[in-house]
Amino acid sequence: MTWADLGLPDAPEPSGNETPAPKPPREPKPPKPPREPKPPRDPKPPKPPKPPREPRPASGGRPPRDPDDTGSRLPVVLGVVAGVLLIAVVVTLGIALTRPSSDAGPVGPPDPGPTTAPTTQPTASPTSSPTGIGAPVAVQFGGTGFTLVDKDDQTVFTHQWRDKADVAVAALTQAFGAAPTQRVEAGDGSSYPDYTVYQWDGFLLYDMVDGTGGAQRATFTQPSYATFSRNTVGKIEMTAERGLKIGSTIAAVRAATPDREIPRGNVGSIRFVFDIGRSTAGPPVQYSMVTDTDGTSVTAVLYYFAAGS
Repeated sequence: MTWADLGLPDAPEPSGNETPAPKPPREPKPPKPPREPKPPRDPKPPKPPKPPREPRPASGGRPPRDPDDTGSRLPVVLGVVAGVLLIAVVVTLGIALTRPSSDAGPVGPPDPGPTTAPTTQPTASPTSSPTGIGAPVAVQFGGTGFTLVDKDDQTVFTHQWRDKADVAVAALTQAFGAAPTQRVEAGDGSSYPDYTVYQWDGFLLYDMVDGTGGAQRATFTQPSYATFSRNTVGKIEMTAERGLKIGSTIAAVRAATPDREIPRGNVGSIRFVFDIGRSTAGPPVQYSMVTDTDGTSVTAVLYYFAAGS
């Protein structure tokens, strides 16, 4: 089809300088109507909480243990610990018993350790005598104490008056072949102490109780003393000074020149005191010898502090 067919003049030939006719503007689209807001949704009701699951039963159908039930578990725990310790001890003992001994060789003397001064030992035990000394056969009395001697007049044991009596008691017990009875003789409560009395048949040893009556053993003038009323105790002879014995006559006593005669409570009883000036607190402590008589003969011999008697 041509422009002529349409009854229109031919279209002019376009030149290179001509601009095309502008296109008519598009009509704007009408605006869309606003959407109506949707109504708010009703809130969903909260879901009901799920019920707690029941705990699974333990093996064997037992209910689970209460976690707070520590008392029931404590014996089990202690039993396990004790079993472990027992196994450890058994293993240790097995290793120790099967371990071979250490290197063989000469065993040296034990380590003496740090050098220390030896402790002071009490008077030699009466059960052992020096070499060459025999068994005691007599007790010899003197101003400073008494001595156990053998048949050759060798000293077996010596007790001085300030010595404690325990060792002397042991020596005399062995010599006499019998243990003494024991009692306490009360003092005056002020200046004269109590005495523990060790008594054999015919011999008494008095030992002061330190601190009683205000007296102290280290300074008291009569810490211990002795008396005998038989010439032999067991198989041991009692030997006083000046050759006086139990049964010696008053004439023999006076012939030994005592320092003093003191009438006693019993009719005819006289006490004779020898060597009054010898009684002293020492050192060493020394006593006088005293003989008691019944008016005809000696009934007892005493060694004690007699100054001022």
